[in-house]
Amino acid sequence: MKKFLAIVALFLAPVALVVGVFAGAVYASGEWRTEEEIAGRVLAGEPAFLGLAYRDNTRYYKHLVASGKAAGLLVLGTSRSMQFHSEFFTSPSFYNAGGGANYVHEYRFFLENLPEASLPDTLVLVLDQYFFQEGWSAAETLPQLDYSHYPFNAGAALTRSLQDWAGGKYSLRAALAPAPNTYGMAAVGRGSGFYADGSYSYGRLLDHPEEGSDVAFHDSFDRIQRGVNRFEWAAEVYGPSLEEMDRLLAFCSGHGIRVAAVIPPYAPSVYLRMAESGNYGYLSLLPAALRECFAPYGFEVFDFTYMPDTLDAEYLDGYHGGDRVYARLTLELAAQSSLLAGQIDTGYLTAALAPSGNPLRLASAG
Repeated sequence: MKKFLAIVALFLAPVALVVGVFAGAVYASGEWRTEEEIAGRVLAGEPAFLGLAYRDNTRYYKHLVASGKAAGLLVLGTSRSMQFHSEFFTSPSFYNAGGGANYVHEYRFFLENLPEASLPDTLVLVLDQYFFQEGWSAAETLPQLDYSHYPFNAGAALTRSLQDWAGGKYSLRAALAPAPNTYGMAAVGRGSGFYADGSYSYGRLLDHPEEGSDVAFHDSFDRIQRGVNRFEWAAEVYGPSLEEMDRLLAFCSGHGIRVAAVIPPYAPSVYLRMAESGNYGYLSLLPAALRECFAPYGFEVFDFTYMPDTLDAEYLDGYHGGDRVYARLTLELAAQSSLLAGQIDTGYLTAALAPSGNPLRLASAG
């Protein structure tokens, strides 16, 4: 029996060693840390960089920080709003709550659940086009909204960390020896995560676009052809979404919040493919429909659906612009928006966009 147990132990030793190494990597990365802890560090003024790989509590995390930060200038939207960096603006009180709203009805929910003292003075509202077409919005299931979130699951994290390492998504050296103030396997392994100002870094994907899921926009083009997954066909603007927008604007007006809305860009070739298909008539109608909704409140709408002065290479996929795209967009806002007058750092943006300028993706590092 002792001999048998010795053989079993000898067999299991390498397995235990491997499990121990990867468990150590997950632990060292900080993947297990709670959103409350990281939000507390951010609110204490620490340069925390958070990129969790094995659970997505973005809505919850962004609401925690926004509640405590009480930023005077707040950005709110989906992942298509995350490239607005604090350096783009002159406001000393800025937070990017991108990811805090994933559907049209979640904008108002986010704001209504902030403490009264934490509501912003100015709101940059990023409104994805597909929120206003029936194929996407009418098919939404509308669960009872709350800010419940996923807890850390050690077993699932260990299993997925092994899979990700085998797939070349991170190195053990990086995970076992993370940079200071960096938390989560995505942050230490790929450099992907949220800066303290709420903006996002795509990390390794910026240097290796061939590793993305939409290389040469093949996935976006497929969605356009089939009319699915945020690229549903629509001829008209969806009325119920405009009605929800009016409820949101009434809330903002009633609480003294000034609103400047941005309709975000598609990669130029993706937009042209959509236009050529003839299946997206609602896109040309949307800006006027939103302006009609916003006008009674004295709020603004800016349409950046097609930005021909940007390059396909400056987009992460068919509908997510990178830092340079949003820097150009923000410069245009500086020239067009009266509500944002004086709140945009045009000097920084102009210098950053110059050929000799610093890489914008490093702007919020630290």
